[in-house]
Amino acid sequence: MTEQVLQAVGIRKLFAGVPALDGVDLTLTSGKVVGLVGHNGAGKSTLLKVLSGAYQPDGGQLLLDGAKVSFHSPAAAIDAGVSTVYQELSLLPNLTVTENTFLGRELRSGGRLDKKAMRESAQQLVDRFRIEADADRRVGDYPVATRQLLEIAIATSRNARFLLLDEPTTSLEGDQVEQLLKLVRGLAVDEGLGIVFINHKLDELFAISDEVVALVNGQVRIQGPTDRINRAEVITAIAGAEIPEKRVAGVPAGSTVAPDAERTVVLSVAGLRSAELNGVDLEACEGRILGVYGLVGSGRTEFLRTLVGLLPPSDGQITLFGDDYRPSGPADAQNRGVVYLTEERKIDGIVPGLNSITNVVLPVVRQYTRGGLLDHRELTRVATDLLTRLGIRGDIHAPVVTLSGGNQQKVLLARTLAQKPRVLLLDEPTKGVDIGVKAEIHQLLRTLAHEQGLAVIMVSSEEEEILEVSDDVVTFVLGSCDGNPVPASDLTVQALRQSAWEAA
Repeated sequence: MTEQVLQAVGIRKLFAGVPALDGVDLTLTSGKVVGLVGHNGAGKSTLLKVLSGAYQPDGGQLLLDGAKVSFHSPAAAIDAGVSTVYQELSLLPNLTVTENTFLGRELRSGGRLDKKAMRESAQQLVDRFRIEADADRRVGDYPVATRQLLEIAIATSRNARFLLLDEPTTSLEGDQVEQLLKLVRGLAVDEGLGIVFINHKLDELFAISDEVVALVNGQVRIQGPTDRINRAEVITAIAGAEIPEKRVAGVPAGSTVAPDAERTVVLSVAGLRSAELNGVDLEACEGRILGVYGLVGSGRTEFLRTLVGLLPPSDGQITLFGDDYRPSGPADAQNRGVVYLTEERKIDGIVPGLNSITNVVLPVVRQYTRGGLLDHRELTRVATDLLTRLGIRGDIHAPVVTLSGGNQQKVLLARTLAQKPRVLLLDEPTKGVDIGVKAEIHQLLRTLAHEQGLAVIMVSSEEEEILEVSDDVVTFVLGSCDGNPVPASDLTVQALRQSAWEAA
């Protein structure tokens, strides 16, 4: 097999005069996986967009098999054999798997669409990747995890020589992650693809990569063969410095609620049932973080959405501070002190066209109305204080979509604090953020629970996060939870996985 090489040499990319990439070199060789890691805003996605033709570099050059190339569009890159799968899924949900597979490159026979040939080819592709999907069904009918696998499968079907993957395992769990990692290795080793693999989960990145590249502030800080790279050095480089404890707006100093203090139940759930839940029992206590673990489809997200009034229960009882609790919607829940952070910030979290300040204050605008007039100055002060204390990097007056993923997540966390919660419901609070931001969010959650005394319920698909952040852990299986919490200190990753997989 002839070796093929895609090189980025001295790549620079500026936004408003500020370098997002500052002289980046990267070599992608057929049959090899390059693991690309870095903090949010380090330039990882920008580099992928330069390699894929979505962005034009302001300096440096791209070389394909030694010859200088310019990809003026993603279509030009695809024609040259460079396919990209971004973190935000791009398949059209209203089209079938077959239609998405052949979109823009339909097969024809005798001047007419050859629907039979396209369907057969699409189904063969799905079967090859061992994806449980029907070529005739709409992509939107499938969960996020399945759509992620479909994205990768379809990308490789376009005569790809190089495959660029941006956080491909974010929406996957357990055996799905193992399946994808095995698949990516197979695409490299067996089919000779050169692959860039962006991932903030170092265990996955080191398991699959031949080479590791760490970007820090738009520059390559660490680069070399995986077996010669020290993980601790990577973490130190990415984090930049040890994360200091921060006092958070709205969190009074002192009066610490210790993790092992007497438990005061603030939220109690008994026999909760719905279309997605099959009997949930649990208690959330003041000053403690309750970690909720479970596989995709276990009902964990649906449980949080039921608690905030987005999904209706069919049976069971919920009490909040000793009173019956059945919220009619998020606004009603907020009025009772229950605030929810969504898993999908792009779908039902941020409002992309509005700036960070406006995004923060959206749920509390009415609280700052005086005599029928909105107190813009006070709203701006409150939002700016929260954003500053959470360490937002970027222009808070520009549309929030211009911020990196980690900073967008901080904006949503600032929004939850603006609502002055007493019970905080968090669905994947560090999804898609880098190691440094994750550490800051973890410290924030400990502060909110152990100092301010909030009851925190945190859903996470990352076993390490559940064990590191939670005081107690419960597991959801097929829509059920028995309500018997286990201290996180008594659990291991293996035990946590077994609690979900063996019962399922």
